Amino acid sequence: MEFSDTSIERIERFSEQYWRSVRELDILRLRQWELHRLTLPQLRILFNVARAPGITAKELASILGVTVSTTSGLVAKVVARGLVTKRVAPGDHRQMPLELTEDGRRITDEVAGAGRQLMEQIATLLGARLGCVTEALELLGAAASQAREIQKDQGGRS
Repeated sequence: MEFSDTSIERIERFSEQYWRSVRELDILRLRQWELHRLTLPQLRILFNVARAPGITAKELASILGVTVSTTSGLVAKVVARGLVTKRVAPGDHRQMPLELTEDGRRITDEVAGAGRQLMEQIATLLGARLGCVTEALELLGAAASQAREIQKDQGGRS
């Protein structure tokens, strides 16, 4: 696809502003990870267990898009930290449903609360422009999904 000089400049500006936004928004998330000494995959485990108490490692692996072995290793780490418990499923001793502990719930609530607070502050600062920005984000999400499908159809090539 050919781009005019103007289009290249617009794409560069878009890219620069996109990554600036990602960096600014990630600061909070990174601070939360450091505060709780958690990795992104560990947080994903916690939030998925919070969303679906009783979920198994096999179900988590499917959601996370990684192997059951990788998921089991991540689960073992959050279990060792006392954030998640495993129990034996009635009728199938191979299944081990996962539940958050009190500490796990406290961390997910704290991280989610900090995220909500940040979004509320941003929404307040945007004021009357909030609707316009939200519509732009909806367009961005839809275009990103389309681009991903196109790349997938092309075998991962750009």
